[in-house]
Amino acid sequence: MANLSKTKTLFAFTSPRTLEKIIPELRLLIDDFQGQTWNKQTQVDFFKILFDSPYYKGDKMPSNVSLAARDRITRAPKALGFVDLKPKIEITPAGQALLKEKRIGDVFTRQLMKFQFPSPYHKLPEDRFCIKPYLEFLHLLKAVKSLSKTEIALFFLPYIHVDNFDDTVKKILDYRENAKSFKGSRKTYAYHQFEKEIKKVYYKEIAAKDLKTRESSDATLQKFIKTKRSNWTDYADAFVRYLRATELVTFQEKTLRVVISSAKSKEVNHLLKTIDRKPIKFNLKSEFKDYLFSNDNVTLFYDIRTNILNELKQLDLDFDTNLSIEELKDLLEIGIETTKIEKIKETEKGLKNFKEYDDIVSVFEKLQKRDVPDPPLYLEWNVWRAMVMLNYAISVKGNFKIDLDGIPLTTAGGNMPDIEIEYGDFKLIVEVTMSRGNTQFKMESESVPRHFGKIKEGTDKEVFCLFIAPKISEGALAHFFNLNRFKTKLYGGKTQIVPIDLSRFLVFIKVAKDKKLAGSSSIKKYLHKAIQANFSAEDEEIWQTEIYDTIPNWVT
Repeated sequence: MANLSKTKTLFAFTSPRTLEKIIPELRLLIDDFQGQTWNKQTQVDFFKILFDSPYYKGDKMPSNVSLAARDRITRAPKALGFVDLKPKIEITPAGQALLKEKRIGDVFTRQLMKFQFPSPYHKLPEDRFCIKPYLEFLHLLKAVKSLSKTEIALFFLPYIHVDNFDDTVKKILDYRENAKSFKGSRKTYAYHQFEKEIKKVYYKEIAAKDLKTRESSDATLQKFIKTKRSNWTDYADAFVRYLRATELVTFQEKTLRVVISSAKSKEVNHLLKTIDRKPIKFNLKSEFKDYLFSNDNVTLFYDIRTNILNELKQLDLDFDTNLSIEELKDLLEIGIETTKIEKIKETEKGLKNFKEYDDIVSVFEKLQKRDVPDPPLYLEWNVWRAMVMLNYAISVKGNFKIDLDGIPLTTAGGNMPDIEIEYGDFKLIVEVTMSRGNTQFKMESESVPRHFGKIKEGTDKEVFCLFIAPKISEGALAHFFNLNRFKTKLYGGKTQIVPIDLSRFLVFIKVAKDKKLAGSSSIKKYLHKAIQANFSAEDEEIWQTEIYDTIPNWVT
């Protein structure tokens, strides 16, 4: 049981970063350790297997391996009921449903709606905590229409008792109203509000000068407030990321504020009407486990036969009304995927002729400040939009996933390029990353050339790769410089990888707009020239300079 007796606010799971990452890690645990005792040795053994797997993105083994293993398993997977760790490691019915990887959004929804404080898994002050956080997030979102990350951090995190709902709604509305009359910047206004709320929540600690945090030996009030603000912001991100896995919430396209998905409003309304807002009291831990581990004790909107029949009729699909509920859900999924394909086509149409150029540039500028909800995902999506905007391709396939509102949902899988583009006489893959320094080299040095080699193997056309990051690390630059010069059998011979930082990519698309790019031949010519410069340059730094120097005149 986690001892959280001093906790004053809600907290979210920051590991794994997204709910989908639970799936491969849980499968590794069950395949190798089911039936064993969850102790220090099995924790170390599990993490070593995870570290050597393609699912782990870290670049070095942590100093405390057993703690790192517990961080992956005893937080979200255990707390959400996907695995039981006592007395032995066992997959639960909810975990079995998750590992089937069928309608995982429904699986996540059921488990998140059951998550509550207090619970037998979390030792919290019962007189203060009385809430189902993910359910209440939806209630709050419906009441105030939309939420910014700052509003979530400021007002949702301290919302620890369901009886304080009306007060929390009022605080958010007052915050918005007062912002209109504030003389300074919005950033300064938010900073003052964080200071005010943190002092209110931690008034006892501040009065007692108990200001030391785990992250630092600096025990000043300024450092205390800064640390708490950072923690609250991280938890706000984490709450949104986990709820995004259900697709019940999405982001407004322009403001990037969190809203209830218009396509999922009926499903959200059903949850809000049918699930009791008060946490359940359990006399025995076994009762709690039975409740948490079940995969069928939360009824979703489309678990009701009449609802799914009505939806299928609206989609104008031919079907047998005598099909089982699961078969009907399979048909609905086909309809949903068709809708998403249409959303992508609509987006592509709207990007032609540089009509969305200003918005694309705006998102890139926000990415450089990390002022977007999920920077890696939004970088992938926005680069895809930019490449569609350049036009003259047979197809521009982004391997990210979108929701029913057309908003990016998850990044491309690890076994495929981020973006695949086919032109008349060549192919281009685009790989993007928000990582920097040595982490960038560790994460991308193998996957990028591997994806290049796989695409090259499957086509007779010439293949190039554009690698985009906020800053190209020295290690990645040197690595690609050498891979381009020497044959590597694993990657199909010499690679053709051209690394460009994000600021230069912005210049690249601006030049295309200003000089009225009129065909794909200029793109191929620029990439080919960059690779030829690779062969003649004395070292990777000179090569990078040549890549960047030719960007202002790349359109001919």
